[in-house]
Amino acid sequence: MHTFNCTCGHSIAIIPPSEHAGYVVLDSDADLHIDNRTVTIRAFLDAVRTGRRSEWLTEFYGPNVPQPRFAQKDDADVIEDILSNSDSWTRFLYRCPMCGRIHIETSPRSRSFKTYAEN
Repeated sequence: MHTFNCTCGHSIAIIPPSEHAGYVVLDSDADLHIDNRTVTIRAFLDAVRTGRRSEWLTEFYGPNVPQPRFAQKDDADVIEDILSNSDSWTRFLYRCPMCGRIHIETSPRSRSFKTYAEN
């Protein structure tokens, strides 16, 4: 469970799925990264087709991850990991149930938030 403190003092408990948390993706952020994600998926699929899957996985996950862990992943798992690891544009959003303020992450993975309140 994650908690987020609102500027009104209320502590927001985030228990997925949560009606107090969400995500924001700006078009300009996503457009910059979609092509990179596609290139990585194509490289993985090419490695599978050409028999270099194991080598590609070592490069993607790093040499410190044991080979048996790779064996447990099917291709769909690897593609999900590619999508998750390449998500550098999603910003977290929190809504305070007490005061209604919206807190949006100023930049992806920054853990810094800008707060908006109703007038």
